[in-house]
Amino acid sequence: MTVIAENWLDTLVDEVRPHLAAGSVSTYLPELSRARADELAVAVDLGGGNILTAGNSKARFTVQSVVKVFTLLLALHHRGEDHVFARVGRDQGIGSYNSLETFIRGSGVPVNPFVNAGALVVVDMLPGDGPQHRVADLLDFVRLLTGNAAVTVNEAVARSELALSDRNRALGYFLRSHRLITGDVEELLWAYCQMCAIEVDVVDLAHAGRVLADGVDVHLGGRLLQAWHVRLVRRLMLFGGMYEASGRYATEVGIPAKCGVSGAMMGVVPRCAGVGIYGPALDESANSIGGLRLMRLLAGALEIE
Repeated sequence: MTVIAENWLDTLVDEVRPHLAAGSVSTYLPELSRARADELAVAVDLGGGNILTAGNSKARFTVQSVVKVFTLLLALHHRGEDHVFARVGRDQGIGSYNSLETFIRGSGVPVNPFVNAGALVVVDMLPGDGPQHRVADLLDFVRLLTGNAAVTVNEAVARSELALSDRNRALGYFLRSHRLITGDVEELLWAYCQMCAIEVDVVDLAHAGRVLADGVDVHLGGRLLQAWHVRLVRRLMLFGGMYEASGRYATEVGIPAKCGVSGAMMGVVPRCAGVGIYGPALDESANSIGGLRLMRLLAGALEIE
């Protein structure tokens, strides 16, 4: 593996930054639309306390769809593989991540856990008496993964998410009509919106990615994440983490990763490193332009085959 120096990461960010002009920040939420399109930060956690950063690594942002990695891990922990994948598929998505018709196929279940329909089904599997219990359990899990007890929910973003959840609400009721969701749809939406609004920085994401990098049993507090579940989630990230661009990403980059519309990206380099990126300038697939370019260059530096 090539040795990475921190000043090299700075050079890398400077190299990628001019390409950000080709993208635009998300206008889905007022809070996201205020982000600067030229913002770009990266953290690489190589383990053993060796964390390299470049750009504004203190910038905080909401995880958005990156949370789908955490909800899937927690659902697998609580429910097991058979239960989870009886209600959600493991195929690559086609089309928009929040579409209704393109993600319910002949199998009758959402195509994978990383499209919105699949994520809602996964959140419905999480234990808890109501949305706050589910959110609290997930938040505790994310704090353990990131090693940051101060991670919390951005309430303003969560409430904006809920106010603008028409499409997810339609997905929720459609899924309940097919008995793929068993609980109250409005409570489920409020839990999901809060989960997407968990606020982190790139170091938090890099640390979480490093925890998942070794593919071994992971002990977090009183939880045990089975090695097979960790490897399974990494594989799903590789072919489904970038929505319809996932196939191209997998062949060009090869680092399991998940993007969110805030510009968040978390990568897991097996047996090597965790990567956290913040780059709110998005491409037409709602993936971070800076994040994709940084991951491609990091794959070369880390000699990903």
